[in-house]
Amino acid sequence: MILTQVISMAVAVLAIVWHQQRSTERLRIEMRAEIGALRTEIGALRTDVNEIRERLARIEGYLGIGMPTEAAAAAAGAGLAGGNPRA
Repeated sequence: MILTQVISMAVAVLAIVWHQQRSTERLRIEMRAEIGALRTEIGALRTDVNEIRERLARIEGYLGIGMPTEAAAAAAGAGLAGGNPRA
């Protein structure tokens, strides 16, 4: 009788451990998939940010924003704002 209870308890513990390992492995697989998707999304966002920076740099260059006063006055869009561009 006691031997049966000890064996039953050992089998139950083994079953719990086995189930926990399976659950943990499933969660790891799901997390890897989600992390991969996030990395892809981050890469796309970095590309978008770089494109926006390039466009902003072109606009700033066109308007002469952030340039020395002499270079800004000679910029292609210097006269558009109605005054001298700020350095």
